[in-house]
Amino acid sequence: MHGRSTEDELVALEHEWAQAIQDNDMDRLERIVAQEYTLAANNFPGGRTRLGRQEWMATVPVYEVHSYEITDVVVQDYEDIAVVLADLQLEATVRGEDRSGSFAVTDVWVRRDGRWQVVARSSIFIPQASSA
Repeated sequence: MHGRSTEDELVALEHEWAQAIQDNDMDRLERIVAQEYTLAANNFPGGRTRLGRQEWMATVPVYEVHSYEITDVVVQDYEDIAVVLADLQLEATVRGEDRSGSFAVTDVWVRRDGRWQVVARSSIFIPQASSA
């Protein structure tokens, strides 16, 4: 087998996506994030549960990432579709509001014209147990 495995490729893309957000690299995000991308999350302000691509992309310039660590990555490969499950530790602010925390993320990637794009992310905020 030549080239990288799908697992290696997608793990690298997960890190590239995170770096593009941190760098506010909109050109790279345009390539990585598919037109139909949707983010579903349980910690949006105001009780919202989903953001479409346009809304999500608009948040990138005001999203200040201080640290981003993705661990326990599992890639489920279904040829031209792959699901990536991972744990995410994030320290970030949006317009000065803290958005840090631990998250369980599920990303859906689709291979089109020989390249992968992310089409959906489900992000579940995991409250930390109090130390009291």
